[in-house]
Amino acid sequence: MSGNKKYSGFRSTEFYLLLFLIVVLFFLRIFALGFFDINNIMSILNRFSYILISAIGMNMIIITSNIDISAGALISVLCIIVALVGKAGANTMVLFLVAIVCGILISSLNGLIITKLKIPAMVATLAATQILQGILPLSVNGSIYDLPVGFTWLAVKAKIFGVIPGSVLIALIVAAIAILFMKYSRYSKKLYALGNNMTGARLAGVNVNRVVMISYMIAGGLYGVSAVIIATASQRVTPTMANGMEMLFIASVVLGGTSTTGGRGKIQGTVVGAIILAMISSAINYLGISSDWSDAVMGFIILASVVTTTYKRKKKRIIEGVVYR
Repeated sequence: MSGNKKYSGFRSTEFYLLLFLIVVLFFLRIFALGFFDINNIMSILNRFSYILISAIGMNMIIITSNIDISAGALISVLCIIVALVGKAGANTMVLFLVAIVCGILISSLNGLIITKLKIPAMVATLAATQILQGILPLSVNGSIYDLPVGFTWLAVKAKIFGVIPGSVLIALIVAAIAILFMKYSRYSKKLYALGNNMTGARLAGVNVNRVVMISYMIAGGLYGVSAVIIATASQRVTPTMANGMEMLFIASVVLGGTSTTGGRGKIQGTVVGAIILAMISSAINYLGISSDWSDAVMGFIILASVVTTTYKRKKKRIIEGVVYR
């Protein structure tokens, strides 16, 4: 039995995804000259960091069989808040604190609408997107620029070994905590239970509304961390900096093997998914292909991942059915 478990680990979604990543890197090494230039790699790592951090929050929401389409617009709002606080001379730690608190507060509104008004997550967060995108141009007259030099400390000076962006370390710490949290915490078991069978979870004594609320609040806090990384990349912040990024986060989660219907998924898969998606636009550019193809390539990769995952689960159910018949 233990041998079978060990073998099944090598057939997991994460394993195949990692294998795909290695093949892609080998391909790029041969055909994409300049892709492994140090500046390009550091740019990809910085992009990977904020994609991963937000995708971890999105992963928790999707496991509950919900979704958050407002993530990009919400992060854009948080970027503006970070810029306004930064312009007042606040240091990076204060920026993180403000962004996390504001992220939790705004995202909790989504959770309240979904749980208290019983509005489907797709509709509630789509409405939130439109509201947030409509408010931003009214509240900010164009971009916020001429920010203090210290505002970009995280992007410019916070380097590991003088080269690797500090945001990568933050992302890895968040990922490590999330992996341990999802594996050992009692709350994570409620997340999976809710995603698998909401009625069953409720009958088992799980406070469904509270679990959904907490998942949105955690995601909001993580959006706040991502907002600081995105906003502090330069001394100019725009109201549309993160618009549309929610698709990257959702794609990272789905590509990583998390079920779109909830109840299944691991942070490890999301980590590899985020790496692959962080590379796509840069890889296409170095291969000499039009950047217009990046969304199409992303779509093909996600579709293949969903089809493969669905096929594997159906096959597993058939095998289990034969075994226990």
